[in-house]
Amino acid sequence: MDEEINLLDYLRVINRYRALIITICIISVLLTMIVSLLMPKIYESTVTILSPQDGSRGGMSLAAFPELQSAMGIMGMGQKSSMDTFVAILNSRNMADAVIKQFNLLMVYKAKIIEDARRGLKEATKVSVGKKNDLITITVQDTDAKRAAGIANFYVSNLDLMSRGLALSQAQQARIFIEKRLKETEKSLIDAEERLTGFKTQQEIVEIGEQAKAAIGASAQIEGEIMASEVQLKVMQSYATADHPDVSKLRLKIEQLKKELGKMKCGKESFSKTPRLGLDITRLMRELKIQETVFELLTQQYEQVKISEARDTPSVQVLDTAVASAKKCKPKIKANMMIAGTLSLFMGVFLAFFLEYLKRIKEEGGVGSN
Repeated sequence: MDEEINLLDYLRVINRYRALIITICIISVLLTMIVSLLMPKIYESTVTILSPQDGSRGGMSLAAFPELQSAMGIMGMGQKSSMDTFVAILNSRNMADAVIKQFNLLMVYKAKIIEDARRGLKEATKVSVGKKNDLITITVQDTDAKRAAGIANFYVSNLDLMSRGLALSQAQQARIFIEKRLKETEKSLIDAEERLTGFKTQQEIVEIGEQAKAAIGASAQIEGEIMASEVQLKVMQSYATADHPDVSKLRLKIEQLKKELGKMKCGKESFSKTPRLGLDITRLMRELKIQETVFELLTQQYEQVKISEARDTPSVQVLDTAVASAKKCKPKIKANMMIAGTLSLFMGVFLAFFLEYLKRIKEEGGVGSN
């Protein structure tokens, strides 16, 4: 026959060893309370910042230049990429080193090397992004309530400086590149003007038809757009890969402009039909028109990047600043005591059944020897 398990047998065992179980529970709870009281008090402070908005990081307003606007998005000016950039900066080594230096955390954490201080700061800091509201929260724990609030607020102020510096450095690189091309174009424009003026002076004035003038203007406009688009492409390629959709889109636009220009040159209004002197002045006028178009577009782009570089709008908007907490977050004495009491109860019961098991083995061994 199978032996029936009687719940009363278990209760009898627990009742027999109730003093041991109660003693274990009391000792565990008291020890946990004493240890919790002796542990250093930990305070927590939290700062909340809003998600980056368009243009909040010194981004460009380039409605007239969608390709260059896309380049600024690649550079990290867009809202989604700005959110990711903010989190990356907050978790960066440079940010940690700045916090450690500002609050002398090497001494606070009793760290011999800066790597230990970084590890301690990382354990004390939590950066999280809201799933529904896109808010960034920075929570810092420290044994000093004021220092916890100070570290949390310093994260925000230094994030503003670092993100703005990153945006400005990117805008500065774009400005330097466009500025260089603008100077080259200005020189080419002056040369084209001088060559055209010298040709007219030498050959006297050569009149060309209105149809030829229109053809010159149209083809020169397209060539100017091609050259300006190539400048935009250079800016984008300095921050994005060749496979980026915006880069591919701009490259396709340049190819289409070149095809359109080729059709114009091979069309009925080909400049080869113009008399020799008319052909020379046509080429000079076309070169001048090209340089004027490129110069105009680059000047507008240059003004935009200068505005972007000079803009001083704070990039980080704080929703709630961190304040020194009057109530500790750790250790949680009551919670620790409850956990200790529960675990010690299970341990006491387990020990009671183990002792009962040993007792039965001993009794059965004694009976068998008799």
